[in-house]
Amino acid sequence: MQVIDTHVHFWDVDALDYPWIEKGSPFDRSFLPAEYRRASADVPVARMVFVECDAHPRCSVQEAAWVAGLAEADPRIQAIVARVALLDDAAPATFEAVRAMPLVRGIRDNLQGHPAGYAVQPGFVAGVREVHRSGLHFELCLTHDQLAEAIELVRQCPDGQFVLDHCAKPAILAGLREPWHAQMREMAALPNVACKISGLLTEADWTGWVPDEILWYAHAAADAFGPDRILFGGDWPVCEVAGGYRAWFGLAEALSEDWGESDRERFFWRNAERIYRLPA
Repeated sequence: MQVIDTHVHFWDVDALDYPWIEKGSPFDRSFLPAEYRRASADVPVARMVFVECDAHPRCSVQEAAWVAGLAEADPRIQAIVARVALLDDAAPATFEAVRAMPLVRGIRDNLQGHPAGYAVQPGFVAGVREVHRSGLHFELCLTHDQLAEAIELVRQCPDGQFVLDHCAKPAILAGLREPWHAQMREMAALPNVACKISGLLTEADWTGWVPDEILWYAHAAADAFGPDRILFGGDWPVCEVAGGYRAWFGLAEALSEDWGESDRERFFWRNAERIYRLPA
């Protein structure tokens, strides 16, 4: 069985500016394709999607162009989700530059950390609609307490595709299941949203997470969105601080162990091929 990893990050701290990376943290160094190849060596990753790494908005075009260059050396990199800070004065020019790059399939403007109301401002909604008019999808990165606002954003943009990253980052460490569970079902009722089963290890206890605890949230998301709208994502290298890539893939296998072959294929690669418009 092949795998399309829909959520891979690469960053170069010597070339680009990442304001969120704290000096001395586990992420305060470059993470490049050769290291990903080693981390995923036991997983049959045939293709991957690069997702922007929250570099400074002035670096958005440079980041996407850099990854396009990486793809020339590693053809498994078949799609890019680029950053556009939709409320930035430079957003129109940035968007025009990245949308012209052949590998760009989607746009992300991270909602996490922004105040309430950020994603439903008229300017933000207009920006998402412009992304959709261009034929790209919009990728949602947020925390569980922002789900209601994200649902409202999607309702205001019914004509384009959304991808929800990391199951909306549920509060696994705190053991909170509601209102996340109900709101995930509410989000899933909107037919233009797909959900990445990704990023859950780092929402739990990094050194003491319990598989069944993680799997409860993964199953809840998969059941809400159904077999045609879920995607496997590795969230490398972020996952490395909480057990690593192989451990996460093992949980994804456990999640899908009772599914039929068709549903497993959809989760691990067919849905990704369709949503990211990858060559067959």
